[in-house]
Amino acid sequence: MGGTAAGRPAHAGGRLDIRLLTLVAGRVNRDIGTVLAPDELSVDQWSVLDYLEATGPCTMTALANATGISGATLTRIVDRLVSRALVYRNADRGDRRRVHVHLSERGRETTQELRPRIRAAEDRATAQLSAKERDELSRLLHRISTSSDPGA
Repeated sequence: MGGTAAGRPAHAGGRLDIRLLTLVAGRVNRDIGTVLAPDELSVDQWSVLDYLEATGPCTMTALANATGISGATLTRIVDRLVSRALVYRNADRGDRRRVHVHLSERGRETTQELRPRIRAAEDRATAQLSAKERDELSRLLHRISTSSDPGA
């Protein structure tokens, strides 16, 4: 049986090695966290800013679903981003219980300033992959992330 770069046996039969997935995610998160540290942002805060820049304003529910951040944690993250004037919230005109989160101009500038450094960290994480392999990895991760939650 072949081995992985981490010295563990590779999974046979197409099974997902959750330890390996966790290891890779941890390394990428640490690298991204190092990039964000001088700006006093966390990886989760970056995820919120990045998503809002890509999609525009959205509800907290949509933001939680898109980022995988739980409701209570997301509220704290958005509170912190509001306090730094990177995002702002507005109540829905039709239903005041619904809140929409918007990227502020300062948030947009911050996101655009950080994006090249984030991309460089992503490139370092996938440096051993060909462009085709990176595209395939991205496609597969997207497919997994958008599949139905089996626990729902």
